[in-house]
Amino acid sequence: MAQYKYLRGTCDSRESVEFDISKHSQYITTCVVDADLLLCGIKTFPCNDGDDVKLTAQQQLDILELLLAERDKITSGIAVKTMESWYGSGLNFDEYCFPGDTVGEDVVDYFVNVVPPVTLRSDCVQSGEEHSCEPDDSGKYRATYTTFHRTGDGQFRFDGYCFKGENQNRVEKTYGRQRLEKCLTDARNEVELDAGLQ
Repeated sequence: MAQYKYLRGTCDSRESVEFDISKHSQYITTCVVDADLLLCGIKTFPCNDGDDVKLTAQQQLDILELLLAERDKITSGIAVKTMESWYGSGLNFDEYCFPGDTVGEDVVDYFVNVVPPVTLRSDCVQSGEEHSCEPDDSGKYRATYTTFHRTGDGQFRFDGYCFKGENQNRVEKTYGRQRLEKCLTDARNEVELDAGLQ
């Protein structure tokens, strides 16, 4: 059974998982699986010897489970998520920060300074760039924005992706987490199907 090694993303490298290929206990090569490409449906990855390897359903499942476990380690147990901890995570914002998380003022400042905000009040900040379009209560699609509000103790809480001027999250699952969970479900189904055919 392959031993997988998680490699956190950085400014210079992408989040990935590597594993060695051996035959008859003899090392042959190391393969590197780009996490984002795997989550996009790519199943063939390059190896150090110049060859490519097509992942089996079981390998995909093992790698995806490792990604989920490592991402959970990175994102949990942090009282206040700051720019330093976000950059250190190697993850996109929607993979790192979840509605209800307390964030540092530096995170809020980042979203204010990237694009002029659509809402900038002492108690609520919404980034100026649309996150997605979601149906409102009447079924009309409206833009959502990355939204933060100041709590009673003066800290900022990430509300999620809300309509302009509101603090109600309209996106049930963030894209990054949802994509990983869907890939995991698909891989589990494929492994079960392969097992049933044997």
